[in-house]
Amino acid sequence: SLSQLKEIKPRKEWAVLLKSQILTEQKTIQRPEGYPAKSVGIMEVLSFMFAPRKLAYAFAVILFLVIGVFGFARYTMPGDLLFPVKKIAEQSQAALTGQTALKQNIATFSSRINDLTEAAKEGRKDNIPSAISEINANAKDLAKNLKDNPSQDPDTIKNIANSLKILADVPGTDLTANPNVKDLYQTVVQSQIADLSKTTLTDNQKKILTEVKDLYFQGKYTDALEKILMIGQ
Repeated sequence: SLSQLKEIKPRKEWAVLLKSQILTEQKTIQRPEGYPAKSVGIMEVLSFMFAPRKLAYAFAVILFLVIGVFGFARYTMPGDLLFPVKKIAEQSQAALTGQTALKQNIATFSSRINDLTEAAKEGRKDNIPSAISEINANAKDLAKNLKDNPSQDPDTIKNIANSLKILADVPGTDLTANPNVKDLYQTVVQSQIADLSKTTLTDNQKKILTEVKDLYFQGKYTDALEKILMIGQ
């Protein structure tokens, strides 16, 4: 094993620097006349050589920390310390995938409903008010977006309707009377009525649609949406 040490060869640049340091003991740096010459020690040479590596290590540590924070934030919900990081990650992903503002609003609305569902299921009472506040704000933005862009494909409206159905089934909460959520219900039901009126329906489906219109004019948008989902089935 000791004899194998003879086969180990240092890097050329390291050998040159070390040899120069040993033989000359010091290397003077050119300075303006009148200033004493300063010697360059071996520690300074080593520091210069390994500074880029230290910088790379520091960058790697920071990168791992950032990735870890974003990864952990995925499992947070409204009211948690890292929840704003989760929202930033969602917005960044939507921007990278080229989602439209409406698609992004729908995805965010669905995510917040999932957060509320999990909070209610796990008994995290401290998170429920924050989750409801987020849903309230998202419902307002989504309703405004739909009113500004009334012509939407049926699948888009159906996705929103399904999210509202999930929201209505969250145990221990009732947001159907919330002004912004109610406004979203009304907007979706109105859009669905207009879409179904142009579709060929069976006699039974026509009967349900008539009931939907009656419920809509009575302001019972939740019940109307339940009937609409029956037509889809």
